Amino acid sequence: TQPVERPVPTPATPVEQGRDTSKFVTPRHMAGRDVKRIAVLLPFSHPSAGVKAQASDLLAAMEMALFDQGANDVVLLPYDTAGDARTAARVAEQALEEGADIFVGPLFAESVRASANVARRDQIPLLAFSNDRGAAGGGAFLISFPPEEEVARIVDWAVLRGINRFAFMGPSSAYSRRVETALRFEAARRGAIVVGAEFYSPQNEAPVDEAQRLASRIDSATQNGTQKVGVMIAERGTRLLGVAPLLPYYEVDLRQIQYLGTAQWDDPAIWREPVLSGAAFSAADPEDTSLFTNSFDAIYGKDPASLASLGYDAVALSISFLRDGKVERNEIADFDGFRGVNG
Repeated sequence: TQPVERPVPTPATPVEQGRDTSKFVTPRHMAGRDVKRIAVLLPFSHPSAGVKAQASDLLAAMEMALFDQGANDVVLLPYDTAGDARTAARVAEQALEEGADIFVGPLFAESVRASANVARRDQIPLLAFSNDRGAAGGGAFLISFPPEEEVARIVDWAVLRGINRFAFMGPSSAYSRRVETALRFEAARRGAIVVGAEFYSPQNEAPVDEAQRLASRIDSATQNGTQKVGVMIAERGTRLLGVAPLLPYYEVDLRQIQYLGTAQWDDPAIWREPVLSGAAFSAADPEDTSLFTNSFDAIYGKDPASLASLGYDAVALSISFLRDGKVERNEIADFDGFRGVNG
């Protein structure tokens, strides 16, 4: 799925809530309706193929939601941010001119801040996909999978099973440091401690020195009668398969550790590794997401990218807000919440 060309704006009568409606976009087949417009800000031309795939599948999922909701008075208006904050601000300006009632996206934190600054001028809310909590506020709301929530959930799970000692290993990256910080915070909240943490260069595929140091700390922790140590590894895919076996290589007894992960581990390919037998990770309930995944595959002939379901939920949520014609802040902040394909 690619961004479509702008439909030709149809004449409208200015002025709606202080906005010049003469440039509002209305597809020809929707002429005469009270059209609601969802501006979609995504990095369709980002240099990374992986990012472009996420953007494409996010938009595809949004189109699914539009069809499933039967919203014949709602139109999606895609804009390419290219993953650049200045471009995001510029296309957000264009979206306002073309009648955006709500923004969905962008993906990256800097682009979220830049476009939110524009949207805030006309008090248009923005539902973004960044998992950086620092990007929220000022009219920007996040619909994402923040690692802090995933860590909180898996620590709860471990503590309920009698684990009160934790260890961490991961690359020296922004994501990994967020996971380690969250692990320390969540462990402390529950009266548990982190006995050791090791970071290694993201280019290091076999961090043997770091693994040996962590193995020594785990061994010391289990000498005092601790039943198990929960070991969180902030890796994914083949990198996880290279790191996880290092601890038993340095004589850590697998019976005395519980491997833990985040949603990055939601990959069937990693479960062929024997040392991960019995490991656990936190993610959206597969019973909630399976219907979406199956529907996406039936329509597009492939599995959705990891963030695609967020696009579905963001548009379904936006449509529910727009049913009365205007998105109110108190609707977004309603503690009753919203149940989507991610639960």
